[in-house]
Amino acid sequence: MQKITYFSLLLITFSSFSQKTSWLKGRIMVDTLALEAINIVNLTQEIGTINNASGYFQIKANPGDEIVFSSVQFQLKKYVVKEEDLESNNFKVVLEAAVNELDEVRISQYSLSGDVQKDIEEIPTYEKNFPLWNAQQLKEMGVARPNDEQSPVQNLVLPSGNSMASVSVNLGFLKGKSRDVDFKTKITNIYKEEIFINELKIPETEFYNFLDFLKEETRIQSLLRRKDRLKILELLIHQSEKFREKYNIKE
Repeated sequence: MQKITYFSLLLITFSSFSQKTSWLKGRIMVDTLALEAINIVNLTQEIGTINNASGYFQIKANPGDEIVFSSVQFQLKKYVVKEEDLESNNFKVVLEAAVNELDEVRISQYSLSGDVQKDIEEIPTYEKNFPLWNAQQLKEMGVARPNDEQSPVQNLVLPSGNSMASVSVNLGFLKGKSRDVDFKTKITNIYKEEIFINELKIPETEFYNFLDFLKEETRIQSLLRRKDRLKILELLIHQSEKFREKYNIKE
């Protein structure tokens, strides 16, 4: 009886070990754009990888694991792993190019021919109804007016009487703003905003607050300089959990 029990435990242990070392192997296919490194993340096991130059990849996975394929150039794709996928030698993932929506364009009420001179003549103007006086005439008429090109210009930067004085202008607030924009650009060039919202469970209204929270992490800048996608992803997952816990944000 003891031998049977020991053998059963051995089989269970071996089965569990085999399940943990399953691999999903496949190839990413695209139609229009040149294939670059795609972020491939197993959300269930919180691990990730990228493909090689030919599109081939492999990642640890078990049946039921949710895999996400993401890139700035392509639409986000989710896939739930099936048992047959792990046994297949021909598993393929087809990605579609991301379509950027253009801002609203206002169409003029006038139909333009393309001939600039003709279009200028046909568009109604009202200059002929305006009284035209120059600055000197307005002055003689006693009309109060603001400073113009004929008025002396007051230098509000240099002290009076010292054209060579040094000027110290505090542009620190501009530099800080520039750094914020640069940090957001570096992050979103690697992971689209929808990754933060849909996968990391950061509410859309908290996206910029999360970026501020993330920027306080000392490792993020060095990872961005190295463009280490996997390490950045690991840090994003960890920091998003801390952020949601700190501010009591429910998934």
